[in-house]
Order: sequence, then structure tokens, then C-alpha cells
Amino acid sequence: MQNKATDLFSSWAKKGKDAGMAEAHNTAVNEILNGILRKRTSDFNFIDAGCGNGWVVRKVNSNPLCKSACGVDGAKAMIENARKVDPTGEYHLADLLSWNPKNRADIIFSMEVFYYFKNPGLLTKHIVDNWMIDGGTLIIGLDHYIGNPDSYSWSKDLNVYMTLKNEQAWIQIFKNAGLSNCKSFKANKSDKFTGTLVIRGDLNN
Repeated sequence: MQNKATDLFSSWAKKGKDAGMAEAHNTAVNEILNGILRKRTSDFNFIDAGCGNGWVVRKVNSNPLCKSACGVDGAKAMIENARKVDPTGEYHLADLLSWNPKNRADIIFSMEVFYYFKNPGLLTKHIVDNWMIDGGTLIIGLDHYIGNPDSYSWSKDLNVYMTLKNEQAWIQIFKNAGLSNCKSFKANKSDKFTGTLVIRGDLNN
């Protein structure tokens, strides 16, 4: 039987591995966030889907244009760690497929989360229908994808389900969910790393 991803991440959080995860993804996340925030001139609300220990929420909250930033994650120990570091922050322990925010957000961000779902299209559609304002943006980062061979063994190595798709398949998931201006790029790309696959799309009803 495969492990649940949320149980795996909770065990990592209890061992303090969450800090290492944040450090490993920091360069890619900074590139993604800078790309979406540097030209922004109006205030915004932000949700991190699969926020882990909340490090991205805290980073975005420091932006002067950020009205609110919250995180949601299904791993109990991750949320506990987030609340320890940031007791006044907004962190929700919940299943992403059923949770809905009190207020819709301008920017929905997610890093290394969507491929843990057997049907990431359902998650994408749920977010589009229930989390995003009209004119909002969904942007996700993925290191497990067809095109990054180093990631192909991860599911077996960790005994956790992972969806393995190529770039065009992820873009199509966004389009099928009703997003427009769907595009992709690679963040943190180098001679040694194919890069984090970034998919983004806008909701323009």
C-alpha cells in the first residue's frame, strides 16, 4: 500500500525536514513570485495551496501590496510548524479538494503539490471555481514532470502516488478548468537541472 503524501510530509515536518524543503525550493519560488509580483501596482489577496510550514505565506505577507496571505495544507505537522513560527498567521489544516476560503484571492500559488493528486484536473477546477476572483491568476511549480528524468523514480522511492505528465498536458489541465492565457516556463534552470516547470493561467470570465 502506498503512503499518503500528507502523512509523509507530516513525518518530515516532525523530523525538521520542512526547513530543508523550503531552502531547496527557495530559488525557484523567488523567481516565480518575482515574475508575478514585480509589475503589480494594486493590492492583492494570496493563497498558498499546499503551504507546508508557511514559509511562502510569510514571504508574500511582507509585500506592501499584500492585503492578506493564507496557506492551506493537509499535513497536520506542517500546519503545526507554521503556526508555531507565525502564531498570528492564517494557516488551515484541510483537504485541498474540499476546502474553500472565506474570500476569493487574486493569486493562487502552489509549489510541488499538484502531482500528488490522482486527478489534478479536479483540484484545478475546484480552485478556479471556488478560490479565484475574476481576473485572478493560478500559478504552480512542479519538479516531477516528463522532461525531468531525475524525478521519474520519486513515486517508487517514496512509495507515494505521483501523477507524471508533460508540459502540454499540464497546460491543457489549466485550459480545461476554464483558465486563459495559459503558459509555461522553467524556473531555476541550470546546466545541472532541467528547471522547475511553472504553469500559469488567468481567470477571465
